[in-house]
Amino acid sequence: MKHDTNRHFLYPVARPLSDDYPDSTITADVKTGLVSDSVQITVTYQVDDPSIYQQLLDAKARCVAMLYCTDTLYRRSIRKLVDNNPFEITDTVPLNRLRNRVQVHPVIVAKNDIEELPLRTAHSEYRGRSFSLKTGQPLAFDSPMYFNVNPSQMKLQSIFNLVTDTDGDRVQADEFEIEMDATQRYVNIIADEDTMSWFQELRSNRNITFPSIYMSSLITVLSYFKDIDEGSDENTLDKIPYDGWFWCIRRKLEDQNITLSDDSSKERVSLIKAAQSLLTMHSNSRPFKRLLWQQGVE
Repeated sequence: MKHDTNRHFLYPVARPLSDDYPDSTITADVKTGLVSDSVQITVTYQVDDPSIYQQLLDAKARCVAMLYCTDTLYRRSIRKLVDNNPFEITDTVPLNRLRNRVQVHPVIVAKNDIEELPLRTAHSEYRGRSFSLKTGQPLAFDSPMYFNVNPSQMKLQSIFNLVTDTDGDRVQADEFEIEMDATQRYVNIIADEDTMSWFQELRSNRNITFPSIYMSSLITVLSYFKDIDEGSDENTLDKIPYDGWFWCIRRKLEDQNITLSDDSSKERVSLIKAAQSLLTMHSNSRPFKRLLWQQGVE
């Protein structure tokens, strides 16, 4: 359920554009950060109403936030405390579950049934009355906040999907193939069962995978973007998913001001040089330098 600031309640609720608690404010601040292929969301609450503040300290109420992504229909309740601080909550959500604008609705709810809601700071019209709250009913909430999921934040290797050639007619032993479709979320790296098993064991060793399979695959992908820039591709952008490999690469090229086309007025960057730059966005180690490290060469 989304918490509507214009919704009518039969008891006082601290919220924007309401005088239920005329001298009190409840505000929240959301911060996001990239953690691997996920986004960490932290919501910090400022509560200056003494009654609601005490309810939180006594663990009768709790801060939560409802996260909604309308593009993917994903929703999640954020409620994990940061260092047991009742005024700060956090959670981590995989980037592939979110797309474009994401909503965060901060709310303070009853953690357990509250037999009698304190009213000493509520509007005078509620004085002399008695209200009880069931678990989960809101005491206060702030206006919804928003953040955007940027596909360029995705780690580059996350755009590749490893696919085993079960039919045995697409690749030979120790051979890899690339399958690209801009309307799909991932670029497929295809290999036979034995080769894929070997590669899976090496995935965590970037000193090998970055300058070999990922480097080769990325060069192939970048050749596709070179064709697009030179006008030889017929895909329309509205058919391409925002959270897929296409926009991930496109945004990374834009971030580094890399041009692949000979037709551009900017200086063209070769495919191999562009691939090395993209694979080094979050690191100081060039892919081929990793090979030296793998051999123990400083």
